[in-house]
Amino acid sequence: MAQKVQTILVSDLTGQELGQDGQTVRFGFLGVDYDIDLSQEEADEFANTIQKYTDAGRRVGGRRQSGSAKTAPRDPSQTKAIKTWLDGQGIDYPKRGRLAQDLIDQWEAAHKQ
Repeated sequence: MAQKVQTILVSDLTGQELGQDGQTVRFGFLGVDYDIDLSQEEADEFANTIQKYTDAGRRVGGRRQSGSAKTAPRDPSQTKAIKTWLDGQGIDYPKRGRLAQDLIDQWEAAHKQ
């Protein structure tokens, strides 16, 4: 039996579905780390709001994020389904770590309805 799992990113501020416009923003404040799902416009507003504080502050770790939008983490059951499909197709992939995007794209193309 085939199974399709879909993750829909929703703005934590407005509750609206974000589609390709969404991203998850990670930040820390007072020793607590946060993730928030935002539209591109909301993420830009957030970045502009905290810019003067990040400019004045001292960086203490982490990696710089690229300008590209970050997607929501893949559901573990979807990753398992992709790996099961790859095994069935005889496609080699790393058994640990992230799956290459081209492998995910192959799975998505094979499971379009």
